[in-house]
Amino acid sequence: MSYEGKAIARGASTPGASSIQVAECGASINPGAGRGARLLGFAYSFVGYVRRATAIGNAAKRNFILQQGYQDPAPAVDPRQYAALVFQPKIVLAGIVAGILFQSRAVFAALCTLLWWSALFPKLNPFRALYIRTLGSQPGAFRLDPSPAPRRAAETEAGTIALTIVLLMHAGFSLAAYAVEAIFLAAALAVAIGGFCFGSFVYHLLRGRWRFALQTLPWAKNDVKQGVNGSETVKGSQFGNASPC
Repeated sequence: MSYEGKAIARGASTPGASSIQVAECGASINPGAGRGARLLGFAYSFVGYVRRATAIGNAAKRNFILQQGYQDPAPAVDPRQYAALVFQPKIVLAGIVAGILFQSRAVFAALCTLLWWSALFPKLNPFRALYIRTLGSQPGAFRLDPSPAPRRAAETEAGTIALTIVLLMHAGFSLAAYAVEAIFLAAALAVAIGGFCFGSFVYHLLRGRWRFALQTLPWAKNDVKQGVNGSETVKGSQFGNASPC
């Protein structure tokens, strides 16, 4: 290609390229294609960064399981139990995204109802029932028990946030509703891809188990165990030894 042809091609790929420049270079590039290509490249790089940054190791999965109020699992069980526990948050995340995109009070009201129902009647949790009928029915799948207190507390808090959004939207406070929606979305993303449940974390803090709560953070490296009666012990951590709270 001649120097003039290369110049025309470069001009055709710029955001402000005209249809004449595109026609001259003989390429099927729409105006603004250069900007779209750069945006696509940035999005691809960002997704890769997020996937690397949110990679969940076995230690983080174990911490999440303990944070939810379950007993200390065997190492071989960690991945299967973790996958079972994040099944519900992923569905809730999809509902939040749909509610935000369509600004639908009905979607957030449905989320509030389902989450509060799950907290009040853990044995009749519709998310758990769906898991048992789908992923839970596969060979080797983890058997998901009813939610313990920390997980039910998180469901109650999430349902309350969903109700707050409904009330703000109904009252016409759009900016406030957007702000709460952003918080709700961030919390759901933290659970679904980060292995951190803010609701369960707050539950442990309010119960005075702050050392245990800190040891259940995704990046915490420790030897924390949860007893059958809900007591916990922390050994070998950077916070020192802790007795049951």
